[in-house]
Amino acid sequence: MLKKTIGMAGFTLAEVLITLGIIGVVAAMTMPTLINSTQGAQYKTAYKKALSVLSQAVVMNIALEDYDLSQTVGGQNMKAEVAAGEDGTGGADAQAAGGTQSVYELFKNRMNVVKVAGGSDFENTTGDTDSYTIIDVPTEAKDDYEAFMALHNGTAGGDDDDDDDDGSVHIFPSISKGETWPDETTLLFMNDGITFIFDNRNGNCAAETATTRDNYCFGWIDVNGQKAPNRVVTCDTGTIADEGTDNAACTVTNPTDIYPVAFFDQSVIPASAAARAVLYAK
Repeated sequence: MLKKTIGMAGFTLAEVLITLGIIGVVAAMTMPTLINSTQGAQYKTAYKKALSVLSQAVVMNIALEDYDLSQTVGGQNMKAEVAAGEDGTGGADAQAAGGTQSVYELFKNRMNVVKVAGGSDFENTTGDTDSYTIIDVPTEAKDDYEAFMALHNGTAGGDDDDDDDDGSVHIFPSISKGETWPDETTLLFMNDGITFIFDNRNGNCAAETATTRDNYCFGWIDVNGQKAPNRVVTCDTGTIADEGTDNAACTVTNPTDIYPVAFFDQSVIPASAAARAVLYAK
């Protein structure tokens, strides 16, 4: 015998539409945060990998060529190699550009570099496919890494100013929002998309000894190369109480893609509180 079911009505169209609308609003509010969190995790992983790759390159160079970053000279061979057709025939030009013990040669020969460029290779023009501009350089980030640089930038004679007239005082590649990299910049593009960027005048990158001050060299890691967002990492708070030093108050919720680094002797380390916070955060 068939029983008649009573009171089993479904949802009305209005109820369904209201429910979908609520789901849509919630998704619109949470998706950007979720996407940023996912990208931030990817940037953090790539950043840690890049630091490891750079450090391994130095160790490998010591094993194969018997010199580390403290024994490098300023300059790079890229232009000389291009002029010589990269066949080794431009010996005099190569030596003038820094010789075989430049920072450029050390990292280029020990990493999977697929492209080398100088700052002047990128034009800040509309529609230029090679354009590589910096989208954002927060003032607080600049203050932080410049303070770090001031602590670890000097010569045996005690010169701690920011000039580079003798080639022995090291600087970051100078960048500002919307500008391209300066002519003195060398960019090494690796096969995994990571780019190592440094001022090619860097050389003799060493920590303090009994007779000399710290003489760190400086550069940048861009974990995804020319791709956006091209933003220098900074602390969430926007200000740092003690620039140039480790600061537990600095937190970075959503890491970005550009990180300042210092390199010396056999080490490559973060060169700002924000870069340290990303590296050491759990």
